Amino acid sequence: MNSAPVSPISAPLPPVPPVVQTRTDPFEQSKALFSQGQYEAAIIENQKIFQDRKGSPDVALFNMGMISAHPTNPKKNYPRALSSFRTLVKDYPHSPMVDPAKTWITVLEEHQKIADEKRSLTKEREALLQEKDKLKYTIEKSRQVDIDIEKRRRGTLQK
Repeated sequence: MNSAPVSPISAPLPPVPPVVQTRTDPFEQSKALFSQGQYEAAIIENQKIFQDRKGSPDVALFNMGMISAHPTNPKKNYPRALSSFRTLVKDYPHSPMVDPAKTWITVLEEHQKIADEKRSLTKEREALLQEKDKLKYTIEKSRQVDIDIEKRRRGTLQK
């Protein structure tokens, strides 16, 4: 049996594994942490993305603002959220995240204004309560003086 030599070109090729491009979302870890209620860790993850430029810095800033202001975040930090949103608007004016960031800035500034007014009213209320207590004390002292004067007057009339 005379078999023809197999040339490398005509030899059957082993199957080529398919090239799988796994493009991972740089924000995947942040999203997972956020959904687990690990807000500080999610903020830190977004800060890393922002600093290392692994993902869109505008999205990282927006995420930091949203996490900082999120109502379920027990350590919510409105000034930090405002800072993130303002940086986004200032440094990335053409980002699609600018309009939502501007809306959040307006909402948070209004919230801050209301909170300041509430603090001011609370202080004013406390001052008024103290003044009321002082007036009650003065009225009571005045009544006591009136009673003492009336007793003396009656005492001098009886003599």
